[in-house]
Amino acid sequence: MSTSSHEAHRDFLNAYYRNVRHVYDATRKYYLFGRDRALRELLDEPWDTLVEVGPGTGRNLIKLRSARPAARYGGIEASDEMLAMARKRCAGMRLGHGFAESADYSALLGARPERILFSYCLSMVQDSDAALRNARGQLAPGGKVVVVDFGDMRGLPLLAGPMRRFLSAFHVARPDPGLLSRHGAELRWGPGRYYVIAVMKPTG
Repeated sequence: MSTSSHEAHRDFLNAYYRNVRHVYDATRKYYLFGRDRALRELLDEPWDTLVEVGPGTGRNLIKLRSARPAARYGGIEASDEMLAMARKRCAGMRLGHGFAESADYSALLGARPERILFSYCLSMVQDSDAALRNARGQLAPGGKVVVVDFGDMRGLPLLAGPMRRFLSAFHVARPDPGLLSRHGAELRWGPGRYYVIAVMKPTG
């Protein structure tokens, strides 16, 4: 992925989120389903370090820290607008600018994270395959990459077409289940396959 392509994507994200960041959480709760299920499943397991890719407003990190305050948290965000908001809301967490395909997660927390979370973020990165390779390659031994994102909506045929057109208008592409499977993901589907939770182990 070229630097110019990344910078164009950064400009797009900044222009978009500049206008919606203050109402993001209030509006996204109506269609970003499965996020809290993914957080509950994360909290059912032992870990002490977690990095979220695309933390946005910091909503998920705040929820995780409230339940597990002793853990260390970090985030990599491609949008400067969202990063500024997350830094205000997530005091004490290590948050930095970066792209999922090339981010250095180990440097962020000073060690390989035990969990890397993509919450409705993988569908917005430019190269989801590279993003997953990068994340899996930097996990601590025994760690996991957890993705929650739009599913294929196979069980919701009347919704699938309109939703696909709506998402494409905002540069959102639903993750390919085949790609997730090629990365060895364990897939769990939401009702009607509206969303998917995918869990992957480290490479090697």
